[in-house]
Amino acid sequence: MSAWRRKALELFYDARRNFTAKDDTIYTLLVELRIRVVEAHENNDTAELDKIYWYVEWCFNQQKRSFDLCNAAAVGFYEHLVQEEITRHAIPYRVKPNIFEQVLPLFEWMLQRKEGQYKELVMEYNRVNHTEFEC
Repeated sequence: MSAWRRKALELFYDARRNFTAKDDTIYTLLVELRIRVVEAHENNDTAELDKIYWYVEWCFNQQKRSFDLCNAAAVGFYEHLVQEEITRHAIPYRVKPNIFEQVLPLFEWMLQRKEGQYKELVMEYNRVNHTEFEC
């Protein structure tokens, strides 16, 4: 069993039907996690939020072992955080600066028709994290 499935089973056993079939991929799980992260934010479920963000961060940080897993985390989860207001506002508090820097072009691309939201995101991120990313 792959490491990503094993870790996902430990954290999200209740969602196992969504990622344990032979033809399921990491993207199948990430779609489920995108739904769950919005619900967890709406319910202020910090335990669930911690699990989701930790897992996706772990996937992203596997770039030396598996570029595909890192890429899946970026395009299957992180880039979609800007689509919902509740997750977009959580980015400065939930996405670490080294990851934010690497997915920033994805945020810019996803918000290209909402330039004000992109600038607002970067400015708020800088304020919260004492960083100096340009927008």
